[in-house]
Amino acid sequence: MAAVRGWLLVPIYLSILGHATDDQLLLEEGILAESALQKPRVLLALLARNAAHTLPYFLDCIDKLDYPKSRMAIWAATDHNIDNTTAILREWLKSVQKLYHYVEWRPMAEPRSYTDEFGPKHWPASRYAHVMKLRQAALRTAREKWSDFIFFIDVDNFLTNPQTLNRLIEENKTIVAPMLESRTLYSNFWCGMTPQVSITYGNSYGQHFSLCSVQYTPPHVHVKSRSGLDLKEKHKGYYKRTPDYILLREWKRQGCFAVPMIHSTMLIDLRKEASVNLQFYPPHEDFTWSFDDIIVFAFSCRNAGIQMYICNKEHYGYLPLPLKPHQALEDDIESFTHVLTEVMVDRPPLETSRYVHVPPKQPDKLGFDEVYMINLKRRMDRRVRMLRSLYELKIQVKIFDAVDGKALNASQIKTLNIDVLPGYYDPYSGRTLTRGEIGCFLSHYYVWNEVNEIANKNHTRMQRSL
Repeated sequence: MAAVRGWLLVPIYLSILGHATDDQLLLEEGILAESALQKPRVLLALLARNAAHTLPYFLDCIDKLDYPKSRMAIWAATDHNIDNTTAILREWLKSVQKLYHYVEWRPMAEPRSYTDEFGPKHWPASRYAHVMKLRQAALRTAREKWSDFIFFIDVDNFLTNPQTLNRLIEENKTIVAPMLESRTLYSNFWCGMTPQVSITYGNSYGQHFSLCSVQYTPPHVHVKSRSGLDLKEKHKGYYKRTPDYILLREWKRQGCFAVPMIHSTMLIDLRKEASVNLQFYPPHEDFTWSFDDIIVFAFSCRNAGIQMYICNKEHYGYLPLPLKPHQALEDDIESFTHVLTEVMVDRPPLETSRYVHVPPKQPDKLGFDEVYMINLKRRMDRRVRMLRSLYELKIQVKIFDAVDGKALNASQIKTLNIDVLPGYYDPYSGRTLTRGEIGCFLSHYYVWNEVNEIANKNHTRMQRSL
């Protein structure tokens, strides 16, 4: 039988070779291979309010997304503004509309505030309802236009990774979000809900999803909602951070994880059957939780049998901390400045979109005669970063080249009459004074010499004028 089997393999093998040869001949005769599929169609939903300070930077992140603009549509709405948001967004849309497949623009000039709000950072029930209606309108448009995906992005979320949209699509999840970084542990997802709400649910297909077990809330973690309210006060019993949260937030565990809540930036796959049951407004008839847009939508997902996911496989971008309801727009602008400077610690600075005009900032000396920035000339990377940071902070500085300890030798130190105290050792490392520390001291010494000279000149000038 072994011999028979071996004999039978011969014609099969020859047949395979024959087919391969035929394919080769076809290619040689000019038969073209099939092309790749086009990218899925994505509708980008933008809701902007009082965002004139963030929009130019946000829009540059959108410009830089590595995704065919012809396969993207824009749905943009803005209202209740007391700043220049409408003009900036309109300018950008006019400039880019030819690049995108479709653009829908929904501006509303009046009113400039909600009747029941006591500030631009306050989220009354009317504002929650209005935002939910806008998101529902964007979702309806995406369905009517046969979009494959709808991508919601808050205009103070900065996607610094150009591959963000591609990476989220590759996850093949119904609802997925990129994890965004802030200057605290705050991010755009929750990792746990308390047992006061159902933590296990199912759908009509018999699938069950676990939201998260709740065991522990780190005492040092201050939890806020997007409206800036303390969640333990606003959403009594609804929110808990688990040990998993910090592991994900600090990238100690990387991947794409099932969580009970994502917000601010998220991608919805409208090709999935369960997505037809999703809605932002009105709330489900069984909804009894706190009236908050992100909680209403989480409840909708639960009833549709859809699991939310957060992805932290890569660094995707940044978001600011939510402010408290009583804070002003000026506080929001200051908070955004922190985002601009934080980004530059590890990554290139945020830039403004080339499709909008942004007037240059006007730095000053904060009322001082001079502001010095001491920097080693050989550390140009730090110099560039510091100058950009100071520009964003609107501080005008004079660059003072630091004394480079590496360039100091024993004879120079002796000429300057610098002696190390006998028996001195650093209390932490146990070492003697380094040349780098001597250079640091000399840098400050020379700065103060210059300050003293300026003071003497001013004093002399005052005497002459008397």
